[in-house]
Amino acid sequence: MKTDQLRVNKMLLNPVCKILLLSAGFVLLPSCKPGVDEAKTPASRSSATELPVNETAIKPVKPNDATAANFDGFGPAKFGGDEESVRMSWGRPLNAGKPAEGASCYYLSPEAAPDAKRSIGFMFEDGKFVRYDVADASLSAPGNIRVGDSADAVKAAFPDRIGREAPHKYIEKGFTLTVTPEAKSTAFLVFEFGEERKVLNWRIGMMPQIFYVEGCS
Repeated sequence: MKTDQLRVNKMLLNPVCKILLLSAGFVLLPSCKPGVDEAKTPASRSSATELPVNETAIKPVKPNDATAANFDGFGPAKFGGDEESVRMSWGRPLNAGKPAEGASCYYLSPEAAPDAKRSIGFMFEDGKFVRYDVADASLSAPGNIRVGDSADAVKAAFPDRIGREAPHKYIEKGFTLTVTPEAKSTAFLVFEFGEERKVLNWRIGMMPQIFYVEGCS
């Protein structure tokens, strides 16, 4: 009896229950059971889990970022790193090519078709990021050089670091200019020129992959 009396007293504190009890002759209604703190029930908690912010996460470079290309890698992705670091640095979808039989070299690129001309391609060999190739005028090479710029502009940007000028393997009267690594880096920068002495494309990367003439071969 004492337990029942305490239950009734608690319900009488609820104005709604008081009215219902009085009008129903103190019949105990399920909806008027002593209240439960809904904030403490599992069903009332949000199903979304709040994850801690990872302050060390790689932030993707902005499209056409003039500072993305560097002698250490691309944006925050460093040469020698893995595929995930490059994908995170690029921040947009990249498709992976397939290595040739018996080889480990392949590219990540935005183009879906395997035979498409790459605007940018990130080369991997033995599971490591070793080089990237650019044929897109919206992306700047170190020295703020872009596709379409002149050989004189390249030489002016790197007055003491043009290490090698060589004939182009496939373009008559074409040639390449190689820029030697900057301090604390081992990466080379290579520009390819056509007959008009304008930059056709450029690449930057590690030895020996930087001097692969046909991409992975």
